[in-house]
Amino acid sequence: MFPRKKLRLLRNTSIVLFLLGVLLLADGVVKTYSSRRYLKGFADAIVPLDGSAEEKTRALLGWFRHTPSRSDAIVRGASDLRDPVNIVQNERLLKICGSASNAFLNLADAGGLTTRRLLLLAPSGGTAHVVVEVKWDDRWVVVDPQHAAVFTDATGRPLTGDELHDPAVFQDAISRIPGYSPSYTFTHTAHLHLRRLLFLGALLERMLNRFSPGWDNALDWGYVPENPSLWPILLSLPLFLVAVLLRFAGRAYMHRRPEAKAVALHEIARA
Repeated sequence: MFPRKKLRLLRNTSIVLFLLGVLLLADGVVKTYSSRRYLKGFADAIVPLDGSAEEKTRALLGWFRHTPSRSDAIVRGASDLRDPVNIVQNERLLKICGSASNAFLNLADAGGLTTRRLLLLAPSGGTAHVVVEVKWDDRWVVVDPQHAAVFTDATGRPLTGDELHDPAVFQDAISRIPGYSPSYTFTHTAHLHLRRLLFLGALLERMLNRFSPGWDNALDWGYVPENPSLWPILLSLPLFLVAVLLRFAGRAYMHRRPEAKAVALHEIARA
C-alpha cells in the first residue's frame, strides 16, 4: 500500500500545483492585458502620438500639473496602492511621490517612452524621494512627477542624475521647482533598493556591486514591483516548476522501485 499512496500523493500534488499555476497565470494575463489597454487609451489622450521624447514627457507632466478632478478615496493594501489604474484615477495617490512616479512610468511606457524609476536615498539608507529618468536621445533626463517638473540648469538644459549629483548643480536646479525639499538630494541613488529585503538584501547588493558593476542600470527593476497584475504570473512559474519536478520524482521512484511501477501499471489498467 505504501508505494500506491506515495505515487498517488506525488501525482495529485503535481496536478493541484499545475492547475493552481494555470489559474494564477490566466488571472495575471487577463489583468495585465486589461490594465495595458486602459493605460494605452489613457496615454493616447495625453501624449502626442508622433511627438519627440521631450514633447511626450512635457505633455505627461502637463497632465500631472493640471490633472482634472479625480477620486479622493483612501486606498489601502499593497496591490491597490501600486495598481496603475487605481493611481491615475485617485487624486490622493497622484500627490505621493512613489505612486505619482509609478503613474508616470506606466503612462510613459504606454506612450512609447523609455523610462526607469530612480530612488533618492536618505543618509540612513531609506528612500527619501522617488523621481523618474526618461531617455531623451542618448541622455537619461530626470523628471519629478509629483512636482510635474523637469530638472534643468539656468539655460533650460535638462539634467541627468549624474549631473545632479553635484551639490551646486542640484541647488540651482531645485530653485526652479517650487516646493521641492533640499533634503531630496542625488548624493545616494538606486534603481532597486535591495536593502529593504530582510537579512540578505545588503549582502546581495554588495555581491552584485562587486561581481557585476552597473547591474543597477541594466534593467528597469521597478517595473514588476509596481505592477501587481504581473505578480500572479511570476507566482505561477515556480508552481509549474515544482509540478514538473514532482512528476519527474514519481517517474524516478518507479524506476528505483519495481513494485511501485507495477502499482502504477495496475492503476492505469483500472482507469
